[in-house]
Amino acid sequence: MEAKGCAKPIQWKVARRFFYWAVRARLARSAALRALAEASPESTFEYRTRLLNSLTGIERPVDYREEAEAIEKLDLTATVTELKADHLVDHLVELMKEDRKAALDSFLRFADGLSEDELAAVTNTLNSAPRSSGKLTSYPVCPGC
Repeated sequence: MEAKGCAKPIQWKVARRFFYWAVRARLARSAALRALAEASPESTFEYRTRLLNSLTGIERPVDYREEAEAIEKLDLTATVTELKADHLVDHLVELMKEDRKAALDSFLRFADGLSEDELAAVTNTLNSAPRSSGKLTSYPVCPGC
């Protein structure tokens, strides 16, 4: 396999360790990419990969152990929350464009279920917030997303 370029040369003494870290890195990367994909379903695989690489600070190729440890210690909670929020905003904007009356009726029904504090927060936000595009600014640009 080495002659065909499918495998790297390795010493047999460290083959198990190499394979262990390679599998562990692949599993960590797959789990992180899956979480990002669930948070932002319209984003491309390339975008999610670039985002993960930028969050870990890893540039490939890298040692599998280094990659596995970096991804495993990464907390994606804030990133996933922001991606979900951005996805929902985009989705709501699209729904508003399709049928404004139905979207506003739905928003009013949603507002009826809010507590007084939540309603006051929404009102203050609507009155004072500058209008924005709703796009994330802290992550790499995703063309087509």
